[in-house]
Amino acid sequence: MQLRRRTFLRCVAQGMGAIAIATGNKALLTACAGNISSTPETSTTGTVSNNGLLNPGTLAWGADDIDGAPYVFYDPVQRSKLVGFEVDIAEAIARLMGVRSVFVACDYGQLFASLAANRFDMILNGWEVTAERQRIQLFSQPYYRYGQQIVVRAADTRFQQYTATGEVTLANLAGMTVGTGVGYKAQVLLEEAPNIQTRTYRSALDCFDQLAQGRLDALLIDFPLVAYYVLGVGPGATPNPDLRPIGAPIFLDNYVIAFNANSPKAATLQAEVNQALDILKKDGTLRRIYESWHLWNDQQAQIGIV
Repeated sequence: MQLRRRTFLRCVAQGMGAIAIATGNKALLTACAGNISSTPETSTTGTVSNNGLLNPGTLAWGADDIDGAPYVFYDPVQRSKLVGFEVDIAEAIARLMGVRSVFVACDYGQLFASLAANRFDMILNGWEVTAERQRIQLFSQPYYRYGQQIVVRAADTRFQQYTATGEVTLANLAGMTVGTGVGYKAQVLLEEAPNIQTRTYRSALDCFDQLAQGRLDALLIDFPLVAYYVLGVGPGATPNPDLRPIGAPIFLDNYVIAFNANSPKAATLQAEVNQALDILKKDGTLRRIYESWHLWNDQQAQIGIV
């Protein structure tokens, strides 16, 4: 099963529409839905080679921008501006390769198949390594280490003894009703936990709303979503005083970039992106991106980010 932290709804007509991305004298055809966005032209000579690209001059990456904060989404104020910490990462990689970053909007549930059809170079969308994906995908080194965060209502006296940095586990939620998103990794973790009733919702925003309204005792959800919807970090985000995270993130895992293993250029692009990530980890770029989105923590040192 493909694990995903956000469930998105797109109309079928959009999902099957063909979009051409102009790339100089060539066109990159994609059957993904939504808008195409790219960064301005950059230098044609970068620090990292770009021989693994499907179309010269463009690094095309697939992601879903619907309900995508803080990963990939359109600024609620400047609606034509694509933002998100993964947008910043894609642009940083493209600059090192001396090419344009081209965002291809695609329903999350179609990313797996669209990558297999070579409709873009790579998936950059909070992607994780799973057994199913390993069959047909290659992966970059990790670019972000995240954990599952427990969130409760700020006024709930049952949790008043827990701080944001203390040790809290699922055992502390025994006998309670805990929510998360449909298909999120947290759903699997909760359903495997004894004495916890799991409820799932169609989007991250629904999860936080249901908790605030008292229909849940707690949430288990990816920390980046908590940073946006609870702590209020990022364009259009506002702090939610009714909710608070408790305990340090648990069940740590990594986000990686995925490539189509059946593409003859996949291994080349994998090596080039890994080289770019090595540079971004060591020159402080990734740290600056995560600090700007309030996502920086000590876990990043575990994957070599300084």
